[in-house]
Amino acid sequence: MNKKKALTIYNETQDKLRAYNLVLSTTYFDRLTVAPKAGSEYRNKMLAYMDGEYYLIATNKDYIDAVLFLSKQDLKNPLKREIELAKKSLEKQLCFTKDEQMSFSLLQMNGNDAWQKAKKTNNYKLFEKHLKNLYEVSIQRAKKRNSKKMPYEVYLDDYEEGMTIKDYDKFFSLIKKELSPLIKKINKKQDLIDDSFLYKYYPKDKQELFLKELNKFLNYDSSWGYMGISAHPFTNGLSKNDVRITTYYDEHNITSAIFSAIHEIGHAYYEHQVADKYAGTPIAQAISSGMHESQSRFLENYLGRKESFWITLYPKLQELFPENLKDISLKQFIKAINVSRSSLIRTDADELTYPLHILIRYEIEKGIFNNKISTNNLNKTWNKMYEKYLGVKVPSDTKGILQDTHWSDASFGYFPTYALGSAIGAQFLKQLEKDIDVDKELSKGNFKAITKWLEKNIQKYAALYDYQTILKLVTKEKFNPKYYINYLTKKYKKLYKI
Repeated sequence: MNKKKALTIYNETQDKLRAYNLVLSTTYFDRLTVAPKAGSEYRNKMLAYMDGEYYLIATNKDYIDAVLFLSKQDLKNPLKREIELAKKSLEKQLCFTKDEQMSFSLLQMNGNDAWQKAKKTNNYKLFEKHLKNLYEVSIQRAKKRNSKKMPYEVYLDDYEEGMTIKDYDKFFSLIKKELSPLIKKINKKQDLIDDSFLYKYYPKDKQELFLKELNKFLNYDSSWGYMGISAHPFTNGLSKNDVRITTYYDEHNITSAIFSAIHEIGHAYYEHQVADKYAGTPIAQAISSGMHESQSRFLENYLGRKESFWITLYPKLQELFPENLKDISLKQFIKAINVSRSSLIRTDADELTYPLHILIRYEIEKGIFNNKISTNNLNKTWNKMYEKYLGVKVPSDTKGILQDTHWSDASFGYFPTYALGSAIGAQFLKQLEKDIDVDKELSKGNFKAITKWLEKNIQKYAALYDYQTILKLVTKEKFNPKYYINYLTKKYKKLYKI
């Protein structure tokens, strides 16, 4: 085989895979948003069949030969990186048969359906056997992929290339050491800031009107972006110019839909602002979860909770909800949306306690994969850990172990990247503030200044580089969690006068 022929086979196969990905991704979005529940059994079977057809294309002999041939050639970036990522994906696929892939795909979709029903009815038992099966099969699959590696580390590497249990243990130990004492001090000063007005009645239809204003402010353009509703907010990048997100409305928590929307729009920008030359390629498809979460948490917290962010937006929120907010000043509102309080729901958690929510999930995942935690009555284990780390009692499984969708489709190893992404974001913030007068641009409503900086420095690269390399390109140093610790410590000591 020569280089020209190998590239022709590679590119033609990638085109077919992109076509299948588009169909599968579109249907995936539909099944979690608008698709009738009664059609799930048939729909899941057909999607599993499509996954089987995808597998046949992704593992055909000519494609395998082409990728292996190209991986041995002296290539230059970005083609070198593209082939590297394609080979890694291929090696993963070849560990399983078509039937095994179809079976696992069906297991994931049925698990997600069971989770949705269990969450809605507050009945963990409806999901328990599915979760047990998902863990058992995932452990078996990890061993097939790499018998020399700990199963959990196989998945940690999937979501953030190069990250290990040792790395995350060190990171979370720092979180516990540096932040837990501050959280305890703040828990004793809960009467300092009044945020009760955030939890009055806020009708869904008016919240939807505000989110339209929010989208305008963030330049989340309907020509390339769409917002829907789902049981758990998520982002689905069908292509560079077709990015779909969802949010979830709580009529007794005005910040829930707002900050989940800002979070998902952060993800959406990463999908949308990938350089044109990488669009649709493995480089665009392999963006790590840690990097993705750095962008979503960046918008949600480092920008979305600033006073300057709300200067033009808050009056519009007051107009829609005068009965709740007319007597609440902007400064009162900003203090309220930055309150730190140990709570039940991860997606609604404040910046300071948020990493402890992730720590709990990380320790449960690690414990199950290491055979130190049983999947039997895992909801009780969850409840004990929430009381241990956050000092809160879990009143129901819907607000406990069933609150997140991730385990329902076997996304084990994803959760730690939320905390890692938050810490990466703090390092990016330090550089952004050196390059741009952030408060000045936000107060003028010029969000484009921010998104242009993100595109130029981070998002255009997609997965061309790993997160450590991108951090070094942007900040001139590798990952340093002290930026995250210092940001949170300084912010909350000032807010709570400690």
